Order: sequence, then C-alpha cells, then structure tokens
Amino acid sequence: MKGELQTFLNSGTSFEGKISFTGAVRIDGHFRGTASADGTLVVGETGTIDARLEVRALLVLGSVVGEVTAKERVEVGPHGRIDGVVRAPRFRVEEGAQVNARIEMGEPGGARR
Repeated sequence: MKGELQTFLNSGTSFEGKISFTGAVRIDGHFRGTASADGTLVVGETGTIDARLEVRALLVLGSVVGEVTAKERVEVGPHGRIDGVVRAPRFRVEEGAQVNARIEMGEPGGARR
C-alpha cells in the first residue's frame, strides 16, 4: 500500500467517535466508532480498532473488530487479526494472520445473484 503516511493515533492513545480523512493514516493506538476515508487506513501492530470502517484500502497489522467496507482491498498481515464482516473486491491474508469474519468479495455496486 503506497502513499504518504500520516500518523493519527500513537501507541498508548485512544479515541472514540467518528473520523474521516483522505490519504494514508496509521493507527497504533485504540479507536472505537466509525471511520470514512477516501484513502488507506493502516492498523499498526499495537493498533486496536472496534469500528465500522468505509475506506479505499485497509492494511491490518494489529486488530480490527467490526464491519469493514473497502473500495479496493483489505490485507491482513502475519500478526493481524480481523473479526466481523469484510466487504472488498480483493482480500489478502498472510500466513499467521487470524480471520474470523464473513467475507463478501466483489466489485462495489456490482450485481448480486
């Protein structure tokens, strides 16, 4: 995942509420709420997310619980964990990752059978 990274929450910090952003944001702390982004969200190794996420792309190196909708892709790194519902046209899981989610793959707005 490319792009200039902007740190949003460092390790040891937490935020509850609603956020929106463009570009690439990394969360190494705790976030609970909803996030809307025309960009990439990176959940760092110490990051924990309990939220509804609507993003262009998501990279999970830490932990995500909730409902994720990604326009382009979701990637779960070797120590990442994701629980809940994931909707994305592309979904990549590295060896060692933990996934306990319902996965819905397909292009956004595409016809369902």
